[in-house]
Amino acid sequence: MRITRLTVLGAMLLVVGCGGPLPTTGAATGTPAAIAQVRLFATSGTDLTVHTGLPDDQSVRLEARLYAPDGHRLTEIVGGVTMDLRFDPESLATSVPVPREPLERIVTALAPAGTAGTQMVDLFFPSAPSKTFGPFHVQVERGGPSNPEFRLFDAFNTDLTAHVPLVTGDTTRLEVRLYDAEGRRRTSFPSGAEVTFRFEPTTIATSAPVAGMPFVKDVTPTAPLGTEGSLFVSILFLADSTTKTYGPIQVLVH
Repeated sequence: MRITRLTVLGAMLLVVGCGGPLPTTGAATGTPAAIAQVRLFATSGTDLTVHTGLPDDQSVRLEARLYAPDGHRLTEIVGGVTMDLRFDPESLATSVPVPREPLERIVTALAPAGTAGTQMVDLFFPSAPSKTFGPFHVQVERGGPSNPEFRLFDAFNTDLTAHVPLVTGDTTRLEVRLYDAEGRRRTSFPSGAEVTFRFEPTTIATSAPVAGMPFVKDVTPTAPLGTEGSLFVSILFLADSTTKTYGPIQVLVH
């Protein structure tokens, strides 16, 4: 069984939108023709190539990093380069340039939370034809967690509460974490608890329990590439037989 990670997924994007080699740590100067891949990062270093979550209450600073066909990063482009972002639909978001940072944009959501779309990266050069990369998935998300007592993580501790990316042929291990009103994590409950995953449509994925880990499920996509759906997580507290359900959480097969 292979366990996926959001940052690893970014390496699987093609130049046209969904794939390519994992870039190495090398860096160099190149020509516009040498640019074969673009990846998007937040200022924190988080890879947002597969999925960019835009909070509805603040802006996000995005950086485009350029790579050659063999995977090494191009930190300088002969003659210079600038970038722009195009959103589909146009009402999804807007962006403005960052002074003295030609490969960075400040992105602000325009649409309400829950709205999904795509972004294209346009690169412009003084003496060469422009290049376009994408589309890359974008979704407007609530600025604060809608259910602060509930979060969803993968096996690499990536927070997937807003968006669960599933890779065809791979299995993603998801862990439900619950918190009290003060934000402290709750790891045990009187008499225990049972977790159930429900997908809509039901054909998008399946989940399987993990022995000895009641809050963990192994999720495998069963729908074609590009299929979108939702995940609902229900927790049955055995002490009083009450149930809480969280969702919908967006699911996308990559």
